[in-house]
Amino acid sequence: MDSERIHGYKGEQQILVRTNRVSGLWIGTIAAFLVLSILATIRTADWSYGADTGTFVQIVLDSFGGMRNGIEGGTHYRFHWSPTLVLLWPFLAATHSVWVLQAILAAATVASAPLLAAVARTMRLERGVADRIGAVALVYPPLVAVGFGEFRDLGLLPALALGWWLAVRRRAWAWVAICAVLLAGLREDVCIELAIVGLVVAVDGALRRDRALLAAGLGSAALAIASDAVYALIVLPRVGPWPPSHFYDYPFARGPAALLLAPLLHPLAFFAAIFTIGRLTYVLEAFVPLALVPLRSRLALLAVPGFAIVLLANSGLVWRMGMHYAALWIPWLLIAFAGGIATLRVQRRWTTIAFVLSAIVLIAFSPLHPLHYLKPSYHALADARAVLATIPRDASVATHDEWYTALAATHPNATPLGSGPSWSRAGYVVFAEDYPNEDFQRRVLPLIRDVLRAGHYRLIARRGAVVAYATGLPG
Repeated sequence: MDSERIHGYKGEQQILVRTNRVSGLWIGTIAAFLVLSILATIRTADWSYGADTGTFVQIVLDSFGGMRNGIEGGTHYRFHWSPTLVLLWPFLAATHSVWVLQAILAAATVASAPLLAAVARTMRLERGVADRIGAVALVYPPLVAVGFGEFRDLGLLPALALGWWLAVRRRAWAWVAICAVLLAGLREDVCIELAIVGLVVAVDGALRRDRALLAAGLGSAALAIASDAVYALIVLPRVGPWPPSHFYDYPFARGPAALLLAPLLHPLAFFAAIFTIGRLTYVLEAFVPLALVPLRSRLALLAVPGFAIVLLANSGLVWRMGMHYAALWIPWLLIAFAGGIATLRVQRRWTTIAFVLSAIVLIAFSPLHPLHYLKPSYHALADARAVLATIPRDASVATHDEWYTALAATHPNATPLGSGPSWSRAGYVVFAEDYPNEDFQRRVLPLIRDVLRAGHYRLIARRGAVVAYATGLPG
């Protein structure tokens, strides 16, 4: 028999729910995991994952050596503060499998559904309505896109944030602490979110005269602030400046701090740069699949920090739906969706509307871009596999992004072609002369040919249009 206790804030009635059967939500969650896992199997076999998955494979496998990887040319800590990823090391160390990392992402994605349903039940919603709210998460396009895409650290955020919020609502203080620690070690921008939301919870606890809730909120916020302080004051001075700062550079502001002051110092320039059609459509793509229901709840304000981090960026790639940055606001918007449903009289009808809208967007306007990603990265992968098999596992090798990811779990010194000057110092260079990528043909291939003409590399293998060159060989 499955038994579950739901705790709300202090003074709320404790409810005991018992069931002898697996709910439809859990069946849907398992089915969604199987679908995402099968798609991950296809993409792994087709070598269609880009460089990010390969980067995180190397990061996790080097958890105890500085999280070094080929694309970042050194430690990952120069770019992001992600010590939580150490917990994934046993899975990759045991398997050395790209698919395993993607399966972890799939599991974290679908876990958001039962977690959201559990959050909804703390809002005094009946189990059937709560499960329908959770089911919406399984087809919510921004979340599904995160689970289908390449592994990134932010892909773990929705499940962890929902878990933290659920623990707060159920007054499960040990779980609040565990989730807060994991969130504080996930990324530096996640720390900002946790600090803000933690303070919101603390204020709520103070207003309710609930000391335990106040302590949980303040403790989570303090942990997040301390984590970011360690990163900014101890880690970054030792590994170099923070490259992602360039995402917040504008003619009127340089860096995140200056940009936050820009509405006061340069209001016209700020509003002209930020309030654009592209950003508006991004926000609509977030709210419309949920039938605008989150706007009925003040909990929607919890998503403001995440939206700000995304929408203030100068690159359209950041606020393009389908990118992993959406994970910064997804869990908070889903919580607000549950809160909004709780205010409605016809709750089941609105969950149905949201489910249908999400499904329509997922199918007809899919941010997953399945036709692009569910196909081999190259028409002759057998040639690529044969040539790459000649490369020693401990050798430094530069190759295409997708091939780099295919090698990352077994070749710790692999790096993508064209990712800065480091690739031209690799011991081996492997590429397809007819690789179907415009940037490769236009920018990278001419650079490769310049290096080859300099005489530093010699041809050691060819199969079809796939070639391998090595350096340091006798004439």
